[in-house]
Amino acid sequence: MNIERLSLDQLRVFVQVADNGSFLAAARKLARAQSAVSYAIATLEEQLGVTLFDRSGYRPQLTAPGMALLADARQVLDHVDSLQVRASSYAKGQELEVALAVDVFFPTACLVDLLRRFRDAFPAVTVRLDIEALGAVAERVLDGRAMLGILGTLPTTPPNLLRITLPSVKLVAVVAPHHPLAQVKGRVSEKLLLQQTQLVLSDRSELTARQDFSVHSRLTWRMSDLGTKHALLRAGMGWGNMPLHVVQADLAAGRLVSIATIHHPPQGSELPVQCVYKPDYRAGPALSWWLDSLAELRTLEPLKP
Repeated sequence: MNIERLSLDQLRVFVQVADNGSFLAAARKLARAQSAVSYAIATLEEQLGVTLFDRSGYRPQLTAPGMALLADARQVLDHVDSLQVRASSYAKGQELEVALAVDVFFPTACLVDLLRRFRDAFPAVTVRLDIEALGAVAERVLDGRAMLGILGTLPTTPPNLLRITLPSVKLVAVVAPHHPLAQVKGRVSEKLLLQQTQLVLSDRSELTARQDFSVHSRLTWRMSDLGTKHALLRAGMGWGNMPLHVVQADLAAGRLVSIATIHHPPQGSELPVQCVYKPDYRAGPALSWWLDSLAELRTLEPLKP
């Protein structure tokens, strides 16, 4: 096998013959002479050391090796086409990648909708997405790992970041229906609240390490994953604050119940949400799209199915 002179043009001819069913049809598609197409395939077969087409019939038929290698050829061409599109976009000032840090309380449905629209607008730009809590979002923006961040669970914003105010997220304090706090009629007293285990999201950043936000119990269980906290709440392992959009179905089905305290009104509380970015970061077209799209949000409600 000699693949030193294997060319992308040969692969494109190979794919065209396979797709169009004949050398003549591929030649017409490529605006070439049929003899040039035949020569390209013959040379490719010689270099690969396999027969790609069975020419014994009226129309050339892919051989077993030809069928297997066709998928590889398509993959190579797809990668090359993607590289050319991305390089062309970068030459025009467009970013090759957008790195985002998003708070764990930000509604997933809203994020998915934004990502879908971004993909449609910038198909050649890749996305790196970190879902974090508390100070970890701001920390990633400050140290340059993220171009922009969406803050939620962090109640304060570092003063050296620019910010865009977004719609708020509603929080509710919840417990399982068999939890002791669920049996309390009316508002739960501060004394009783202190005696029960509170499930709290932990902070994986140095920015706000060892700082407590909205912690009202002497006994806490801490975790970095919202899904784990959700599961522990439904198992009756403690009480905690959760975004309403995450637990709404549980409240409706009776798997969780909301509680009211001096810190948590019966109807829930509003959690401010902000987009933050560094003032000295030069925004290209892709990042500008995110800043504009976030500024235009009027609600963070999940999409209706």
